[in-house]
Amino acid sequence: MKFKIEKLKQAEKEICKLTKAQQAQLNKDYDTITTKGIEYVKRRHLRGDVFEIKTNDMRSLFAYQEDCIILIGLVYEKRSNKAPDYYIELAQRRLKEAKL
Repeated sequence: MKFKIEKLKQAEKEICKLTKAQQAQLNKDYDTITTKGIEYVKRRHLRGDVFEIKTNDMRSLFAYQEDCIILIGLVYEKRSNKAPDYYIELAQRRLKEAKL
């Protein structure tokens, strides 16, 4: 299923801190979601309404919204096998605030 992608301002700032190559990889996955569908990228459910998109060594934490929109709430570089609770909780707070 195809989705439109929106990024929170905090996520945009996190993306800007990445290298140009990392940004290109993220944008490639985001473009795939909007043109082909979410099923064409690696993703998984984390907790509650928070999911992650796996892009090489980066993770984009997101939630689904009505009208086929994915709201990207947090982007970080992967450093361990498990998504740290801190990042999941931060993404939940940001996404909750954005939906108000």
